[in-house]
Order: sequence, then structure tokens, then C-alpha cells
Amino acid sequence: MPDLSVEFAGLRLRSPLIAASAGITGNTERLKRAQDHGVGSVVMKTVFQEPLMANSPTPRFAIIQRKAGTNRSTTLYSYEQGYEYGIEAYCEEIRKAKRSLDIPIIASVGGLDDETWTKWGRMVEEAGADAIELNLSCPHGAIVLHQTNRIAEVIDHNVRLMKRTVRIPVIAKMTPQMSDPSVVARIIEEAGADAATMFSRFPGLDIDVEAERPVLHGGTAGHGGPWAIHYALYWINLTHPHLSIPISGCGGVINGEDVVKYILAGATTVQTAMAIYMQGYEVIDRLNKELAAWMDRHGHVTLADFRGSLHGRVKTMAEVDRRKVVRARIDQEKCTGCGICERVCIYFATGHEGKRYEIGEKCDGCGLCPQLCPQDCITMVTR
Repeated sequence: MPDLSVEFAGLRLRSPLIAASAGITGNTERLKRAQDHGVGSVVMKTVFQEPLMANSPTPRFAIIQRKAGTNRSTTLYSYEQGYEYGIEAYCEEIRKAKRSLDIPIIASVGGLDDETWTKWGRMVEEAGADAIELNLSCPHGAIVLHQTNRIAEVIDHNVRLMKRTVRIPVIAKMTPQMSDPSVVARIIEEAGADAATMFSRFPGLDIDVEAERPVLHGGTAGHGGPWAIHYALYWINLTHPHLSIPISGCGGVINGEDVVKYILAGATTVQTAMAIYMQGYEVIDRLNKELAAWMDRHGHVTLADFRGSLHGRVKTMAEVDRRKVVRARIDQEKCTGCGICERVCIYFATGHEGKRYEIGEKCDGCGLCPQLCPQDCITMVTR
């Protein structure tokens, strides 16, 4: 049986899966539910200094489905805000959770000034938090909304401040809104952080075109979905080889393969909120089982066996083979004559005689039609 345990920011976790800071970790009952289904740790819902962040509107979630032909894209669009009851109640929740849970509990704090950062840091440490994640990346927060040009400076300052304040591990959560996250990750490391979380949700806007106004609550929102994983994987793969601190990957996880992808790219732990929101806490059991099954199939005993192994396997532009050596071919026994391949071919390589279609020599080998064929009857073959 593969060993899923991992060392992260000085904490020993039984699984690399972490329940991310969100409503799913808003109180001890929810934290306990996450623990019972197998997470290695939990990041509590963020307590913010900004008073408005303690009041989430209702409704605050929308599941946005967009279609392109038979293909769908899913977005969880949310205006989930922070912890509702203030720092004193937050610390009491930490104490209560420490009595009920046996996995590491990570507090999440979002301050506006040095006095609050230091005061709250000491308070959550004294309450028993095992680590603290600095939330400078909330899509509704002042930094992301109004000071994106200062994100690196603000993160550097607050990481150094918190490291001087507390003895527990300090984790910096990064926004995806920056030109080069790998540079900011190195700044986080140089400032003394024990780990970096890559990334929080993207800020976004959706519009009701009939009402001609924003959907949901009338404002902007954070958004994420299965699509978000590719951005995170790109930057984690670039960043991991240059960091000595661990990375917690976050965004777009829906199955065990996604957890594997994050670790292959270099993540030590993998945070998820969306999967739990969309599938319930039981999804954690499945993610762990699918991760373990993949490791077993590939002969990996520990997570360290394959962490970051993607490094060196991603080709540069100069290394990509640009020869046109393949083309598409239709299995006419399977073809039902739906005509999708003909409609989408910009090379006009597809024709038909009677009901069944065939692809001619004009095929460029782009590989799109096999992805769209509903009968799975198109393959790529050597020219």
C-alpha cells in the first residue's frame, strides 16, 4: 500500500490533501467532517480585518455552464467572504477544533495594517494553530482589487513581519494576478516563509445579458473550476526547481489524476475547496484512493518518488518537433455521418460519399476532429 504521508512546512500530514480555506472549513463541525474523510490538514476560513468581509451575501454561489457544441465548461462563481464572528470567536474556534481534531490546523488571517497582523498572529498561535496562512490573495481583498502593482512588496513585508511575530510555520498564499509568480515565490522564500500556496481564485465578472447587469449579487466574484488547474500547473512546474520551500498547489482539482498532476509538477500538498463544494466531503476519500491506486500502478511507494519529476520533461519551443508527420483517418465502419468533422475542418480536408465521411490529403494533422467526434471513430495516423 503506497504511503500518502508527507512533511509540509514542518507539519506531518497523513495525506497531501488539504481542505482549502473556504466555507467548507468555517467551523469545527466542518473541519471534523473533512478530517473524517481523510484530509491531511485543514486551512480554516480566513478571518479578515475588513469588516465587510465578515458578511457574505445570499445567494453567493452560481454554477456557470458554458457550451461549445457538445463540450461544456464549468465554473464555480462565488462571493464567499471570510469568517463571520471576529478574531476572539475565531481563536475560540481554533481551541475547540484542537480538542476535536488530531490533524494539523492551519489558521488563515487577512490583515490591513502591521498592528493587526502581529496581534492576530500572536492570538491564533496562542489559541493552538499549528501554522498560519497569510491571505493576501483573496479575489475580494483590497490588495487584489486595488493594489496588484504592489503585491510582491506587500507579501514580502507581511511575511517578514509574521516571521518575527510567531514561532509556528508561516505560509503565504499567492494570487494568480501577477506577471511572473515564480519571481514572487522566490521573494516569499527569501522573506522566510515556510511554504507558498499557489493559488487563490481568480477575480471575475459575469453578466446577465437580458437584465444588462452582473449576475448573482450585482457585483464581481471569485471564480474557479476544472479549467484553473492548467495555470497552476504551469507556474508550479516552472517554480518548483528554484525553491527550497514546499508548494501547496490549489485550483481545479476534481479527481485523483489532478492530485497526481500537481505532485508531478512539484507540489508537496494539494488544496481543494471546489471539489468538496460540488461533490461533498466524501470526495476526499475518492481522491485519496485514486492517488494511491495510481501510485500502486506506477510502482511508487512514497510521494517523494515522483514529486517534481515533470521537471526536464517539458519541451522548450526550440525542442518541439514541428514536422507534419501525422494526419487524421476515419474508421468508416464506426462513422454515423454526423458531419461534425467536416464543419470544423478549416483545411477543407473532409468529404463524404453517401453517409460516411473520409479525410483527404489536405489534412494538416491538427488533431482537432478526433477530439470532437462523438463516435470516437477518428484517429491520428502516420502519413
